[in-house]
Parts: sequence; structure tokens; C-alpha cells
Amino acid sequence: MSPAIYNMPDHYKGDTFDEITFTIKEDTVAVDLTGAVIKMDFRKNTNTGTLKQSFIIGSGLTVVNAVGGVFKLDSFINDWDTDTYFYDAEITFADGIIRTYFKGSLSVNQDI
Repeated sequence: MSPAIYNMPDHYKGDTFDEITFTIKEDTVAVDLTGAVIKMDFRKNTNTGTLKQSFIIGSGLTVVNAVGGVFKLDSFINDWDTDTYFYDAEITFADGIIRTYFKGSLSVNQDI
């Protein structure tokens, strides 16, 4: 299974990044996130670039509905350098299976 690509809307440096909600489904059936560990890394310039920030449950990510497969990237003040950042959402399930469901990019622009 290939990760779905979701390029986040552009943001301005210093502005509040609005939360984004993700719903994970396989063949239209919600993936149960009960007991799962979710990690979302943002890297500068490329998929293998310098790690800018890592979010996990309780520190930037929140499970909204575990049984329904819903989690969110919480809002935060985006003080990152202007650039393009690449991310993915990797989930480690309670049974040890690891899957990456989403990936994409986020551009941070300089405000005036």
C-alpha cells in the first residue's frame, strides 16, 4: 500500500498553523488506532533533509477517535524558516505492524 499524498496548505512564518484532521481507512473501513503510536516528522527541502520537527501523540498529535481512525496535527505557532518541508505519518500498531498512511509537503512563506 502506498501512502496517500496530502500537500498541506501554505503557511506564513510566525502565524498559527491550523490543526489538520486525518482519517485512516483501508478499503473504506476505518483503521482502529487503539494502542497505536503515531509519529509525524517534518524534514527540510527533501524527504531525507534535516529533521525540523517530530510530532507524536501527546506532543503535537491528538487521537480524536481511535476506533474511527481519526487523529489530528494540533495547531501551533509556525516559527520555521521559510522553505518547503516534507512529512509522513508513520503508525506503529499495538501488534508491532508499522504503516505509513500519509505523506506530503508544507511550504512556509515569509510574511511582509
